[in-house]
Amino acid sequence: MQETTPQETTPRQTAPQEIKDRLRKVLVDSLELELEPADIPETGLVNALGLDSINTIEFLIWVESEFDIEIADEDLSIKLIDDLGRLAAYVAGRTTGAGARAE
Repeated sequence: MQETTPQETTPRQTAPQEIKDRLRKVLVDSLELELEPADIPETGLVNALGLDSINTIEFLIWVESEFDIEIADEDLSIKLIDDLGRLAAYVAGRTTGAGARAE
């Protein structure tokens, strides 16, 4: 008897690095930065890019549009915005329907 493998029933998960690359591009595009996406640092985004509250809101609106997610008000924090890895994990959780919450 031949074994069968279960069919994948969840949407394909986007790799964390792919999400980070897209986030970098969204940052550059949304804030019209004179940087290449590859030059965006992994952490310390607020200080490195001189982000203020208006910039961060604009960026997050673009993130919501790019990934077709909604970032819950209670999840908004500097920690979420300041770290691409943390934001990528949050986005991945939201795109798979897991409803990840920022720490």
